[in-house]
Amino acid sequence: MTLRKLRRLSEIRPAEWLFLAQLVPFTLAARVAVKLVALPRLVGFMARCVGRRWLGRFPVKHGGYEVAHLTRLADIAARITHGQGRCLGRSLLLFWLLKVRGEPVELLIGISKVAAVLHSHAWIELRGRVIGDHPQMIRHFAILLRF
Repeated sequence: MTLRKLRRLSEIRPAEWLFLAQLVPFTLAARVAVKLVALPRLVGFMARCVGRRWLGRFPVKHGGYEVAHLTRLADIAARITHGQGRCLGRSLLLFWLLKVRGEPVELLIGISKVAAVLHSHAWIELRGRVIGDHPQMIRHFAILLRF
């Protein structure tokens, strides 16, 4: 582990560690669910569960975080559970976190072809603005699905 990564981990406050402890199981569950259920059904299920009393409170105290901070914590949780290919796990987590707060969030899946190889990417847009990714990178992907 690099010194930079250790420094970033040391900047996480104790309350954030508790929050991350809730996010990591969510990203693991999303990873399994994506393998078992078609993505449109999974996203539809998530959107329907937002209004349910017991699920709408998960994770506890998520409403106190700004979007940028939620994005950072979601990225850390996705790194822990997904490693390099974490964009879908992170995007599903952010979709849930922002949807529960009543934000008009969209999950997008795009594809790009580079040297005869197809690449895919998942990202979140909030009010038409890319969240957690660089808009310049997203430009290279043709939108395949929008939820």
